[in-house]
Amino acid sequence: MLEQIFSSIARTKILKFFCIHNQEKFFVRELARRLSVQLNSTRRELENLEKFGFLKSEVDKGKKYYFTSNTFGLLTEIKNLVFKSLAIEEMRIASKMSKVPGISLLIFTGALTKTKSETDVLIVGKVNKQQFDKYLKKIADGLMEPLRYTFLSKADYLYRLEIVDKFIYDIWAGEKIVVVDKLTKDVQQTAFDDFNIKHYKKVE
Repeated sequence: MLEQIFSSIARTKILKFFCIHNQEKFFVRELARRLSVQLNSTRRELENLEKFGFLKSEVDKGKKYYFTSNTFGLLTEIKNLVFKSLAIEEMRIASKMSKVPGISLLIFTGALTKTKSETDVLIVGKVNKQQFDKYLKKIADGLMEPLRYTFLSKADYLYRLEIVDKFIYDIWAGEKIVVVDKLTKDVQQTAFDDFNIKHYKKVE
């Protein structure tokens, strides 16, 4: 969606990145590597965004660093647009992930809900892990750290739930988005009495 608005994939990636990491400074080669954008394209878009006023730059020890200009007049509007676009894209990806055969439970947590957790995505069921690769890579785009994800079999998950495993308990007790849940109805409700379950609404 943003690519259509800003007419450049490289520019869109850089805008997203600096909206998310608006308190940090980055040099050209680092950005090109992290965003998988050609060096020349990265340099050109950084210069354009600096002329536009969205970015500022400084030289330190021979390296030119770019960072978000927090005094830029349209910063709030651009950030709102970027974050709304990211939320819509995340919901679309979640909807596609929910249709993968064999999935019984899919939860977003951790970095995706800005909460402390040992994982960011919990996937339970008998699924082909390779089918999730492209979705997980898209979700990871722009995150500060690599996306953490956990695959569990249904039997392993139910056993961990029964013994009140800390890993599972922390996921349910913390902030989360439940994308798919085909297991809760088969578990005694008392196991979830202490949890605030927020279920995800699919986007057509």
